[in-house]
Amino acid sequence: MKIGIIAGSGYFPLFIAKQNKNAFVLCIENHSNSQNFKNKSKNVSLLNPDMWIEILKSENITHIVLAGKINRPKITNEELNENAKALISKISILGDNSAVNIIEKFFKKFGFKILPIESVVNNCFFSKGFHLETNISLKLKEYIKKSTNLGVNLLNVLSKYDIGQSAVVSADLVYAIEGPEGTDSMIDRAGLLSFNNLNLHDYGPVLIKIPKENQNRDIDLPVIGIETVKKCLKLGFSSIVVSSDGTLILDYNEVIKYIKQKQFCIYAI
Repeated sequence: MKIGIIAGSGYFPLFIAKQNKNAFVLCIENHSNSQNFKNKSKNVSLLNPDMWIEILKSENITHIVLAGKINRPKITNEELNENAKALISKISILGDNSAVNIIEKFFKKFGFKILPIESVVNNCFFSKGFHLETNISLKLKEYIKKSTNLGVNLLNVLSKYDIGQSAVVSADLVYAIEGPEGTDSMIDRAGLLSFNNLNLHDYGPVLIKIPKENQNRDIDLPVIGIETVKKCLKLGFSSIVVSSDGTLILDYNEVIKYIKQKQFCIYAI
């Protein structure tokens, strides 16, 4: 087995590459760059899927991991060959999960196997419960549980529309639902709204970040890392809610150390 990492933007592809030093990295231009990886790697245009396959075959890749955000391209017909038109025209008008399923079929058609992300990273999930249990008051726990019920039910209902893996809520109030702008921008937006809103519970809002129902978990799991935690704490959030088997945790040990130090709560369901 030889692993190829399809690298979009953000820290996640770098994180995976560091844990899989023998993996080849195919960097999508304007999203990631081969100069940032110690692994063997090459850059390729998002608009040239034929070249993706040619490079991966030349490197004898058998298994693929997709990591990092890839924005839908702005295209004109003149820029694309027929294979590219067929693929990109489909994914450009679909929600994230539907687009991911098409990309998975594309790679499988050429004989590649898709690896679940959790199979190539260590310590990537929180166990069920409150972290850290001993530092959380009963009142805060009840507030987080109430917020969790609202946020999870909301995201599950929205799953059929294939939008968003996260929301920001506070007990009975919804501050924000993730759109195409991504989680960080949603957190910023919700933080501003909550700052200007009196909270009868005396706690900051709760970030809920979980997989959609029927989501393709081999490719598109939600992710949080230390920067997400720091951003939430800075903006006055009380906690983050994740899935114990569906929300990937980057820099797991660093996150544990940080929430201990700052007395911040992560609740895994």
